[in-house]
Amino acid sequence: MDLQQEINELLPLRLNAEPSIFRGCSLSELMLLVTVGGIVLVPGSVIVCGLFGYLMMGVGIGLLLVIAWVVIGATVLQKLKRGKPLGFYQLRLRLWLEDLHLLRSSFIRQSHIWDVGRRVNR
Repeated sequence: MDLQQEINELLPLRLNAEPSIFRGCSLSELMLLVTVGGIVLVPGSVIVCGLFGYLMMGVGIGLLLVIAWVVIGATVLQKLKRGKPLGFYQLRLRLWLEDLHLLRSSFIRQSHIWDVGRRVNR
């Protein structure tokens, strides 16, 4: 396959997807990592360091933990996304949360013969 044909195949996929910013993650994925890390890690480290009398050091350690969380999380997401179609891991996450009964989903996950409900008069 020549280079122009490869470019023509990849271009439509790249136009419809968010651009990758850091380790294959888009801006929305990075912001989710930063938000989760900031909500969990900064207050946790402030509490732990506050118990030892180093309250402000807890803020600094918490921010360093958020940076480490983003780097590690982006690496994990990069490995999860490799070779999969767009939105694959997001769909798997929603299905997993549905299995745990934490999220109500609109996906049909059983096999049946479906009918549109119309009757034909003959």
